[in-house]
Amino acid sequence: MENEKVRLTVKNADVSESNFNCCKLSGTEITCCDVSGVRLQDVNMTGLAISDANLSELHIDGAQWGGARIQYVGYGNPSQPEVDFNKQGVQFVHCNFEEGRFADCSFTNVKLENCDIKGLTINGVDIEKLMNQYASASAGKGE
Repeated sequence: MENEKVRLTVKNADVSESNFNCCKLSGTEITCCDVSGVRLQDVNMTGLAISDANLSELHIDGAQWGGARIQYVGYGNPSQPEVDFNKQGVQFVHCNFEEGRFADCSFTNVKLENCDIKGLTINGVDIEKLMNQYASASAGKGE
């Protein structure tokens, strides 16, 4: 199809390796489908909603996600022990979380490396100030 407006209903079909280029897909609903290996490039996904999805090995690069809300995300649902889940930790590299918020999250064994922590607080404690106090105390001990 080219330069046509159509509404498709595709059910129980194999359309793997299909190509959608310069198409309007707004309002499209994809339910109970295997979309592993799908690549989305230069797409407007404003208002995209993903639920009950396995996003293991998800790679997002160069995306604007202001106002995004990510919740109830983990390594899998313990009530589904028969499902194989990827146990690798989530990684954020070169990201801007300015004015962001993390609530009720597990940061067990998380490493912050070369991060700007101006204004970072954990349960009301100013971490930058705490780090400066620690550095001063360590320097005073000759360490």
